[in-house]
Amino acid sequence: MLKNSVDKFKKVYDKSVRNYLLFFTLTILSISVASAAGVSTPYWNTNPLKLGPGESIVFSLGLQNMVGDENITLRANLTKGYEIARIIDANTDYFVPIGSSDDVKVNIEVKIPENAELGKVYGLEASFLQVSGGGGGGFFSVASAFTQRIPVEVVGETTESAVYGQKPSKNYAVYMVLALVILGIILVAVNIKKRRR
Repeated sequence: MLKNSVDKFKKVYDKSVRNYLLFFTLTILSISVASAAGVSTPYWNTNPLKLGPGESIVFSLGLQNMVGDENITLRANLTKGYEIARIIDANTDYFVPIGSSDDVKVNIEVKIPENAELGKVYGLEASFLQVSGGGGGGFFSVASAFTQRIPVEVVGETTESAVYGQKPSKNYAVYMVLALVILGIILVAVNIKKRRR
């Protein structure tokens, strides 16, 4: 009877150890694949995107693939904050080559409603899922996924972060007036010099 109990315990113990090892191996594989890709952002928890009611902006997230040995394709999706934001790229599958120094841009448009409450913080969340690798070998591949969170704060006045990535409009009239003032000063100075002679 004791022998039967010991044999039963061994079978259960062996099975649970095998399950733990399998789980541990899959976890390690997932971590190594997930760390192969990353995303850079101009906004984070202590530096939120700040916009006033009715304002909008287009900014970019940068996808990177610095670890591993193959190119990857990531599919972008907004999982939170889609009431104020959308990905404006026609194709939301992004090919990210290995070791490229240039980020692959994911362009996101954010529009704050006119009636948005001041001080409200929207939680924008973009998720990225690896849909394929560049190696093309084999049927089994572990898909990695990661998310990027961007807080969007509704403020009373436009701040510097609201114009990130936007080209300032050139006001040529200011330059023209400035040039005319300088030209006028030069002409007055020349006339004064001539009279003194």
